[in-house]
Amino acid sequence: MKILLCLISFILHCRVSKCVQPYFPSQIVFSPDNGVTTLAIDETNQRAYQKIALSSWASEISYVMEHFPYATPDSPQSKYYVQLLVDFPPLNCMYGTYWKYGGNTFNSFPSHWKNGTSFEIKNYINFNYEMIHSNDSSLDEDYWYANVTCRTDSGEIYPCEEMYFKKNTQIPVRSTRVARGGWDVRQFATYYKVISMGKPDEKYFDSIP
Repeated sequence: MKILLCLISFILHCRVSKCVQPYFPSQIVFSPDNGVTTLAIDETNQRAYQKIALSSWASEISYVMEHFPYATPDSPQSKYYVQLLVDFPPLNCMYGTYWKYGGNTFNSFPSHWKNGTSFEIKNYINFNYEMIHSNDSSLDEDYWYANVTCRTDSGEIYPCEEMYFKKNTQIPVRSTRVARGGWDVRQFATYYKVISMGKPDEKYFDSIP
């Protein structure tokens, strides 16, 4: 009986471990490119912000929200997701609404958040493969890798996707993905500079012109 209980416990542990997948923090402010782009994601409250510094004086700022401020009551903008794109300078604005009569014509955020005429702020990274937590992670990092390998054009074989977090935390460090870039299939790496964890500062969303 004791052996049977141990066996059941082992099987359940394996199944649970297999189902658990790495998850990018649902509320975070970070840069994926060493400060050129700043993203504030608030999945809990369904809003996101992105600023791209085009130069020392020019920028492109995008907002997307389920409940967009200043919307006319009972209008589509007051009931559905709205995305706003602002270029400065000059101060040019463009917005779109995701609803049954048509989606937005542009999108500054991850493509898997958008589904035709609907929109939902989800996990920042959309893993295409089942991810496995490595038992050989380093002392400083937790390492996840895809259960499928990919070959680059130069012949190297890597897990198709990888994700690294600071040890025993949800703080993302870097991720990799084997993909086509131009003419070549190669491994791309993204390094995350975390600015804050938890609910983003209201200053990001209060900056709507």
